[in-house]
Amino acid sequence: MKKGFYLRLALDGMRKNKRLYLPYLLTCGGMVMMFYILYSLAYSPVVRDMRGGDTMAVVLLLGTVVITVFALLFMLYTNSFLARRRNREFGLYNVLGMNKRNLSRILAWETLLSALISILGGLAGGLLFSKLAELFLTKMAGGSTGFSFTVAPRSIAAAFLFFGAIFALLLLVSLTRVGVLRPLDLLKSEAAGEKPPKANWVLALVGLGLLGGAYYLAVTIESPLTALFIFFAAVLMVIVATYLLFIAGSVTLCRLLQKNKKYYYKSAHFVSVSSMAFRMKRNGAGLASICILATMVLVMLSSTSCLYFGGENAIRGMAPYDMTAALRYDGPEKCSEQTLAELADLAEAVSGGRAGDPITITDMVFGGYFENGSLDIAGYSRFLEVSSSPSVLEHIRGVYLLPLRDLDRLTGESHALEPGQALIWSSGDAYKYDTLLIQGCAPIQVAGTLKELPFRLTTEETLVTTYCVFIPDWEERAGELQAFLESLGDEMALPDTEQACFFDLPGLGEEEQLRIAGELRQALLDRMDHDDRAWTGFTTTARADLRSSFFSMNGSLFFLGIILSIVFIAAAALIIYYKQLSEGYEDQRRFGIMQKVGMTAGEIKSAVDSQVLTVFFAPLLMSGLHLSFAFPFVKKLIRLFGVTNTPLLILTSVLCFLIFGAFYVFVYRRTARAYIAIVSEGEERR
Repeated sequence: MKKGFYLRLALDGMRKNKRLYLPYLLTCGGMVMMFYILYSLAYSPVVRDMRGGDTMAVVLLLGTVVITVFALLFMLYTNSFLARRRNREFGLYNVLGMNKRNLSRILAWETLLSALISILGGLAGGLLFSKLAELFLTKMAGGSTGFSFTVAPRSIAAAFLFFGAIFALLLLVSLTRVGVLRPLDLLKSEAAGEKPPKANWVLALVGLGLLGGAYYLAVTIESPLTALFIFFAAVLMVIVATYLLFIAGSVTLCRLLQKNKKYYYKSAHFVSVSSMAFRMKRNGAGLASICILATMVLVMLSSTSCLYFGGENAIRGMAPYDMTAALRYDGPEKCSEQTLAELADLAEAVSGGRAGDPITITDMVFGGYFENGSLDIAGYSRFLEVSSSPSVLEHIRGVYLLPLRDLDRLTGESHALEPGQALIWSSGDAYKYDTLLIQGCAPIQVAGTLKELPFRLTTEETLVTTYCVFIPDWEERAGELQAFLESLGDEMALPDTEQACFFDLPGLGEEEQLRIAGELRQALLDRMDHDDRAWTGFTTTARADLRSSFFSMNGSLFFLGIILSIVFIAAAALIIYYKQLSEGYEDQRRFGIMQKVGMTAGEIKSAVDSQVLTVFFAPLLMSGLHLSFAFPFVKKLIRLFGVTNTPLLILTSVLCFLIFGAFYVFVYRRTARAYIAIVSEGEERR
């Protein structure tokens, strides 16, 4: 044979099947482009030199792993469709004298050409848009970058390595498929239909049960930490249930529609329902995949956009004051009002008198297992059970034990309590017991509850229910507790005793606040050298410092959410397109027969619209249902990031669904045209 014969056959086959190959190559190239952008940004010096750059790099590398794994699964799926469409052509080549070795050479050339076009095209797009992506990411993360253009050889090599391996695997799968089929099987592969599957009520009911169970978990779990443990199990349940409902449940639905004579015996419904019932087993998996991809896009975009745009409120929740300084002690007996006053004076000094009304408190902080008014704080290992028993989290309580004099000083009121009595504030439901039994202390009588605190706790401190307990005999009770826990020898259970100062810096910019935070930290470091100090360590927190790290993390998550959503949306669109092409080719003859027995062109179009509307809008509606029930889960999970803005989450969820729905309608209209065009082509040939 002439040199380049197999190459020309491969090129000719791809050209004649451009309706199939062009979207496939564009999607593969897009995945390569996104991979290059994420991988190059992960190792970019600009990103790594930013505040929080190491965290951003980890997030971006995680994104490249997701894209690589998804690309492998998706390309295996689409390659099987392409192979099915080309089987008849290869069967004809085989009948005309080509053996399987010759066919393998054609397949090798086609795979090589596809790989080169996808990888080189994707890298070209990546190089073109990488700088724009870098500018976008640094803007979202609150950083800055120049306009110099760079090429990342490491990212290029990684793209060739990973995607080259994927295309090599696709070639191996294709060669195996051709190798095990006989020429006659190849020729008849397109015509080989499936027997109409029977309605499987068992699988349909199992799917409904799993979906109902996942929805129940989503709406009943209260604790954010519990939701974190349950989330992945619920996601798995939803995925399995979606596939079962679309594969078995959809067939069952078709059978029920066929029994409804008023609905079924209409020209628009008769053809579409019977066609769906005939092939729904294969269609169901594809539709379920579309639904899962759509749900992933909606949940990912709504949550990450809420995390990003709700950032400022979240930061104010995690850092209620512009500046916080806390001194740590070995025990409550070493705390003194003089040291607390000196800490407030230091805050005034380093801020140049700009610290607005510093708030100072003395507290002992600990946690425990709470049940029926009793708090068990000994044996910290018991609380490690949360890793295997999320229900334990419902009983975890955080406790701040504070002197009553701090409450009197901060509120300007006098609360007359006897020793052994207390006032309690709760971050959750109001405390409902008459006593509080803290292990190692004498019983505390609850004299009343507080609706508000004279200072603000962080949202991190209220993820689990937190009690602030104000007692007049603080030194005595705190000393009892300290001595009891020290006698157990469990250092992990020992409480933290501290004196803290909170203050705002009104009218100062972020840079000035960071300067004051640095001076405060240095002043406390200098005092660490004095032997007469009673405290053993200190912490300082600046809201301005937290803001940069927060946006570097959540900005990179939002950026990754956008990138992955683009990839998933493109994949969903291609699955829809290929399904329409597949349906169109298989329905050419069927609609031709219907037209010959009296069905008009208008009735054919009506049947097409009925089938497409029924089949391809089901995933959109189901994904909207998934998103609605996932909302309580997402709401609780983003609380772990400090975001508690429920109206914003509702807004982002609704907007994401509307935008995705508009795109979905656009894809539907385009793919419906392709379907009608294929059916019409069949009629013209006849």
